[in-house]
Parts: sequence; structure tokens; C-alpha cells
Amino acid sequence: MYSEILRIIEGGLNNDKRKIISYSNRLANHFEKDGDINMAKCILSAIQQLSIKGSTMDELRSVPIDNESHLKIVEVIPENQNRTQIVLSNLVKKQIEDFIELINHQDQLELFGIEIQKTLLLYGQPGCGKTSIAHYISEKTKLPLVIAKLDAVVSSLLGNTAKNISRIFDYAEASPCILFLDEFDAIAKARDDEHELGELKRVINSLLQNIDSFSPSSILIAATNHSNLLDKAVWRRFQTTIEVGVPDEYLWKELLGIIIGDFDCDFKNEEKRMEQVIKLLSGKTPSDIKTIFNKVKAQSVVKGINRITLLNLLLEIYNFNNSNANVDDLVKFLYKNGITQNLIAENLGISLRQVKNDIK
Repeated sequence: MYSEILRIIEGGLNNDKRKIISYSNRLANHFEKDGDINMAKCILSAIQQLSIKGSTMDELRSVPIDNESHLKIVEVIPENQNRTQIVLSNLVKKQIEDFIELINHQDQLELFGIEIQKTLLLYGQPGCGKTSIAHYISEKTKLPLVIAKLDAVVSSLLGNTAKNISRIFDYAEASPCILFLDEFDAIAKARDDEHELGELKRVINSLLQNIDSFSPSSILIAATNHSNLLDKAVWRRFQTTIEVGVPDEYLWKELLGIIIGDFDCDFKNEEKRMEQVIKLLSGKTPSDIKTIFNKVKAQSVVKGINRITLLNLLLEIYNFNNSNANVDDLVKFLYKNGITQNLIAENLGISLRQVKNDIK
């Protein structure tokens, strides 16, 4: 509540009607949840009496655009409770939960005059869940996620990229949200990179200035697959940095359980089979695994089976690992992983004799 009051004052001092409306509505919601219906009605009535609510609702919904391409440079994802399921190591999970606690205790921090930048940098190899973590934090904090569309942000027009970055930060500060900069290295590359043009180096300076002036009450999350490319000064701007890697082995069963979901599965409750599947999927990212299982699910639905079988999963794993499928190698792979000769012949459309010859 204290945070909303401070933001409303800031909006008044800066003549920012969008900020005033956004945080006033949020303040009214606070009073309503606390049971003070009259105060909530008074706030909403004050907004209406000033005749600015109707004129600013379209402004609240509008998002900044690139002046050259006229494309939207942000996408707003409303908070949606308990939609995102993630599997994290104990260490990463604790770091994420600590960051969420900072956001959820913003009022208390400001009341005691404690200013901590709520900035989080997620880095690691692709497909390990950095974007899912951003959505998860949005849902747990009940704040919408404002995603910067970097393909539209980076403009060919001289000076426009830096202006777009400023527009994004201004938009995010005007209403309660989480600003998410995915593929962060696209605008945060090291300034000593001799292959980059002077304009992109100026973009870094603009980015750093916007992060520095970003309100302590606002939330910034950035994610990159190429942490080695980031400018050194960028790292210092983030209060929390977390490396997101492939889940530890003891988390694999939990991960597979989430991915399989409500689908019937002929090996889900067989420990040895599950260990076999986990071994075959070892080294792959959660995104890769989800892709493999989604293909199996799709094929089962099309065939009217609605069931994940070990055979179909093995076929997809083999296809995922081998761009050029070889029938002889596929036969050996299936047989090695427990599929009978008759089942191999039937599903691959080859003779039982060929299967036996390949195995020999």
C-alpha cells in the first residue's frame, strides 16, 4: 500500500496521469481486499470526478511502438496464477523464492527506508527454463509481465534503438509490472567488441542509464543464453544473478511427471523403465524433452490411442538424436532398449527376418 501511495505522488509530481491512474486503481484494490470498501469507492470516485479515467484507459492499454517500423516494442502478459510449473534445483529455487519475497515485501522495505534494486539476471544454456521462471515470478507476485520485443526494439534508424529502450523503461515504470528483457545480449553486448558499430555501443550506455534510473520499487528481469557477451558494467546493475542449468538427476522424475501430465503412460509407474528413459534423455534440456514428448502425445492423439508408449517415445528420441534416420541402426536401438523383435517389425513395416539380421 505504501508503495502505491509513493508511486501516485511521483506521478503527480511528474504530471504522469497514466501512472496516477494505474497505481490509484491498485491502491483501491488494496483497500477493497482489506475490507475498507468505502475508501476503495472514494478513490475510484475521485478518479471519475477528475474526468481522467475515461480518457486514460486507452492510454493505459496502449504500448510503445518503434517509430520506424510501427511495430509494438513490448508485449504485456497478464498474471495468471498457478499456470507455470517449473522444476529447479534446491539452490536455484531458493534464490528465486528469495527474489519473490523481496517483491512481495516491497511495502515493508520502503516503510523502513530500505532501497534494494529488484533486478534479476538469469543466464545459462538455451531451453533450461529462464523464460518460464519469469512467468512463474509474474504469477507468484500477481504482477503482469511486460516482455520487450527486441526484434522491434533494435532499429536500423540511427539513435532509434536507444530511444526505444527508454520508451520501454518509461512504460514499465508507469504501472505495476515486471519488465522482462529476454535475449538480453542483443542490447547488452560488451562495448569493447571491435565488431560492433558505435551506435550499438551508445545503446549500452543508454541501457545502463535507464537501469540506474529505474525506480527501486520496479522489477527488472533479464535473461541471456550468452552471458560471456555481456558488458561487464551490466553485471553490476543486477542485485541477483542466477545461473539456470539442466535439472539435477534427482529432479528428473518430477520433471517427467509434469511433462507427461494426465496422459496415460505404459512406463510411468515402472521404476526400471523410468530409469531407462531418464538415462536416454540425460543431457537434454527441459525444452528438448518437452518437444520430444509433445510429438509423442500429438501422434497418439492423431492415431486415437491417447497413450504414451515406450516404443513411440524411443522412436522420437532416436529421431531427435539422428537427423538422418537409418533403419538398421533404429532396429538395434529399439531392441537394445527392450522392444521385442515382433513389435519392431510390425511398427517399422519390415520383415521379422530383417529385424533378426540387423540385430545379429
